Amino acid sequence: MSENRKDAKLIIPQVIMVVVFLVAAFLIAIYGPGTAKERLTMTIGYALLVLIFLFGMVILVEIIRGNIDLSTLLSEDGKASMSRFQLLVFTFVIALSLFLMVVAQNGAKFPEIPANVLTLLGISASTYAVSKGIQAGSKPDPSGPPPPPPPPPPKIIGGGGI
Repeated sequence: MSENRKDAKLIIPQVIMVVVFLVAAFLIAIYGPGTAKERLTMTIGYALLVLIFLFGMVILVEIIRGNIDLSTLLSEDGKASMSRFQLLVFTFVIALSLFLMVVAQNGAKFPEIPANVLTLLGISASTYAVSKGIQAGSKPDPSGPPPPPPPPPPKIIGGGGI
């Protein structure tokens, strides 16, 4: 099977998902309960939710196909990076916590994020940035000045005779 046919075969389900999404958004906008403003708010909310979901699906498909390399997600130069791991874990823990808070509030409003949480996330991110700075400073600069040229050979004055 040629590459064009293979790509077309993979695009068809994606197009079907987008069409179904548009039809669902249209139905919510026209036949949903509430005032026109509430229906518009619901339609935009669902549209953003589905858009983020579709972006996530595209990323997962590309990871499965091998087009996105995850081998350097937690390592640098073949060695594990504690600062990367810490930043990744803190980010996922805080994101999951905020998601659970939104679900618990039934989507009434976005929850208040405590300053301590943002401070901890900032400390984790700055730890990663400092470690990258230290690593960059410890490596020799390949684009630095070239080494000095060798000294010229000594000149012999006179004929060398006695």
